[in-house]
Amino acid sequence: TRARHSPLSARREKDLALHRAENMAGSGVRRPFGRETFVERMWKFRGVIAVASVPVFLIVAVMLLMPRAPTDHLDFSHHGHLPQPMTSMGSQGAPIDPPDEQDEDAAALHDPPGGHEDDAELTEAARHPDDILSEEASASSESAAASDGHKYAIVFDAGSTGSRVHVFRFDMGGTGALSLVDDTFEQLKPGLSSFATEPEKGAESLKPLLALAMKTVPEAQRAETTVEVRATAGLRMLPGHEADELLEAVKRLLAEYPFACGADSVTIMEGAEEGAFQWLTMNYLLGNLGGGLDNTVATVDLGGGSVQLAYAAEAVYAKSAPEGYFKDMRGPGGTIYHVYVYSHLGFGLMAARAAVLGRAGGGASPCVPAGHQGEYVYGGKTHTVVGHQTAAADATACKIVVDSVLSAGAACEVEDQARCSFNGAWDGARGAGSRRFYLSSYLFDRVSQAGLVDATKPNGMTTPKAILGAAKKACALSTTDVMATFEGIEEKDAPYYCHDLSYTHSLLTVGYKLQDAKPVTLVKQVEYKGQNIEAAWPLGAAINALSAGEA
Repeated sequence: TRARHSPLSARREKDLALHRAENMAGSGVRRPFGRETFVERMWKFRGVIAVASVPVFLIVAVMLLMPRAPTDHLDFSHHGHLPQPMTSMGSQGAPIDPPDEQDEDAAALHDPPGGHEDDAELTEAARHPDDILSEEASASSESAAASDGHKYAIVFDAGSTGSRVHVFRFDMGGTGALSLVDDTFEQLKPGLSSFATEPEKGAESLKPLLALAMKTVPEAQRAETTVEVRATAGLRMLPGHEADELLEAVKRLLAEYPFACGADSVTIMEGAEEGAFQWLTMNYLLGNLGGGLDNTVATVDLGGGSVQLAYAAEAVYAKSAPEGYFKDMRGPGGTIYHVYVYSHLGFGLMAARAAVLGRAGGGASPCVPAGHQGEYVYGGKTHTVVGHQTAAADATACKIVVDSVLSAGAACEVEDQARCSFNGAWDGARGAGSRRFYLSSYLFDRVSQAGLVDATKPNGMTTPKAILGAAKKACALSTTDVMATFEGIEEKDAPYYCHDLSYTHSLLTVGYKLQDAKPVTLVKQVEYKGQNIEAAWPLGAAINALSAGEA
């Protein structure tokens, strides 16, 4: 007879089959009969899961495919601007040291494309302007609305080590007065001069920066937004044909974009022009423009290779001046200022060190600490740096050498030789626009290190007499004691601190003929509408361009 067995349910048969499969696979995991696996439960409720997945899938698809609205400004970590729109002038503040053409290596620049974590974003952005315009078509109405009441200006600072773009946004008052809202900027390595033999590649290196400008300026404003590319130190040193080819390639690139670009929008900027734009920036941020000349201040910017003096003077002096000493600058509302500006190339702080050491002819210099020996390299030339074996450096003796380098007695182009400054340059008419002196860049650095102004504040006041006192103190110390006594002196600069302060005093009193007791303002930044703003020349260039357009 056939053995009788209790019939198993279909589910129990399935469980037994799964159980045998697990054992045969050697999994070592045993599951009691009657319990469902996770896979079985998923299969059991597959219909419910499928229905619930549909709205989730649609939501994700919409989020991924929906076009993003263009933003006016990018993240603060890479782009600088004033944190919030502002509508009223701030209190008088103080100016900062602008990036000097000789000191661009000190500027913090991004790595070249391919060497930075953000390069993918920048490279992706460097597309043809038509592509960007088509992407923004859906947001054209928003862009047009955003343009109401604002003016934009784009300025490229094409330096030797990198290129930076500034996109300035202004509110335009009823009287034509410009009120700075913000400054969106980006900077990249390398500089245009690195592409001396590849001008087209040099021009293309600006595309990521132009992409930023396209995203920042509303579509409705682009045709009237001026764009300028001002090359500084790097291109000045290139052979003429290489520099010209680079500039022409940049002009061709800009022609592909919808911005307003004139015949003189791409140039190599002279030191005097940079000094004039610096003057305009300083006085704009201080709120000095629009009144009389006595409201304005004179500016002295000491860089590594050159120093510039700029101040506003009466029109009658500008007309009778020797050629090359005056620049006409336009302020908000179209007011024209006749700005005396002269750039002394070769009289920046680093260049002056080399000139003073050269006078020693390899022997001991009164500007070098006792017992110090070393070398100083500037402009491709190496200078021997030697102090007396036992005698300390001496500020008075050092200044005698410095004064001879300045050549304060050299004749200039005017009949009244008392109006000559130094190295054969005319000092201008001075007058109301030169009653207050604002000093920046290396002047702020060295004087603040001496403790005469607070380095943590945007500005401070002192006198040439106090600077001379600090020079005498520094010259009496060894290199080690200089670093221990003064704040923030780096080891590489310590052997020259006696010289630097001595040169600062002579530059002000012998070169620019300021009295020892005359108060001067050392400036690092300008307080503008509650924010400390860099007082660099690109803002002056933007103001000048916009004001010329309104005239």
